[in-house]
Amino acid sequence: MGYLLSFERMGSMSTPRSYEIAIKETKLFNEGGAMQSTGNLIKPLGEKLDEYMLKLGYSNSQALGILVQILTQGKVRVDFRDFNERLELVDESDLCDRVQAVALFEEHLLSKQSGENLDDQDNPTQRVIVQTPRPSPPGH
Repeated sequence: MGYLLSFERMGSMSTPRSYEIAIKETKLFNEGGAMQSTGNLIKPLGEKLDEYMLKLGYSNSQALGILVQILTQGKVRVDFRDFNERLELVDESDLCDRVQAVALFEEHLLSKQSGENLDDQDNPTQRVIVQTPRPSPPGH
C-alpha cells in the first residue's frame, strides 16, 4: 500500500523523472565492415525511451529491459540491423536499483497515458473517426 501512495505522488508531477535523467547516445553504423560513429548526442532518457517504444512497436518488455540496464549498470548497447546505439548515463548519481528503475518506467508509461507531458504545440490533437464499411450494392 505504501508503494501505491508514493507512486501516485510521482504520477502527479508535470514531467516524469525519466526526462530529468541525461544520457549520452553514440550511434555506430556498419560501413563496409568498419563501424563509423556519428558522434555523441546528449538527450533526456525519457525522449530515448519514447523513441524505442515507437521503434519497437510499443514492446514494453524490451523498452523496460533497456531502461533497467542503463539505470542499474550505467550503460547499454542496443543492436539493430544496420547500426547499434550505445547509451550511457551522463551522471552516475542517476544509477539506481531494479525496483526503482521499474517504478520510473511505470511513471513514464502513466505520464504517456494521461498526456501530462505533452505540449499541445508539438503534439496537436488529432481526430480519428472509425466507421464500419457500408455494404456494396448488389452487382459491384
